[in-house]
Amino acid sequence: MVWGAFSLHHRTPLFHVQGNLTGLRYRDEILRPLAVPTLQQMGPQAVYQDDNARPHRARVVNDFLQQSGVNRMEWPACSPGLNPIENLWDELDRKVRSNHLPLRDVQHLYQLLQAEWQALPQRIFTTLVNSMRTRCVECQNSQGGYTHY
Repeated sequence: MVWGAFSLHHRTPLFHVQGNLTGLRYRDEILRPLAVPTLQQMGPQAVYQDDNARPHRARVVNDFLQQSGVNRMEWPACSPGLNPIENLWDELDRKVRSNHLPLRDVQHLYQLLQAEWQALPQRIFTTLVNSMRTRCVECQNSQGGYTHY
C-alpha cells in the first residue's frame, strides 16, 4: 500500500509554493511523475490513498487515475484519524524545523526530509500500525466524525 500524502499541512509552511494546488497541478506535478509510476512498479495489488482534499478528488484526477489503472482506496470524508501518515508528516516537520532551519530551497528541503525519514525509529511506524484497530473502532463509534486522533 502507498500512502498518498505528498503534502505537508502546517500553519507555517517550510517553503512557499507558487499558486494553489489544483486538480491539474496535482495530476501533472505529483501523480503523473511520482505516485503513478511508483504504484505501477509495485504491481496490481498496490492501492493509492489520498485524504479527499478537493484537488485529489477533481474530475481530471479521477479520470487520470482510472485511465492509469490505479486502485484507489475509498475513504470517509471526515476521518483524518484514519490517516496515520499525518502523524509521520508532523514528526518530520518537527525534526526539520528543530535541526535544519533556515532552508535554502525546495531541493534542500527534499534532501532533509529524506534524511530525517531514514532516521525515524521503527517504533514510530510500529506504534502507528498497532493503533489502527483503535482508530477504526473510534471512527466507527463516532459515525465518521471527530476522533481524538
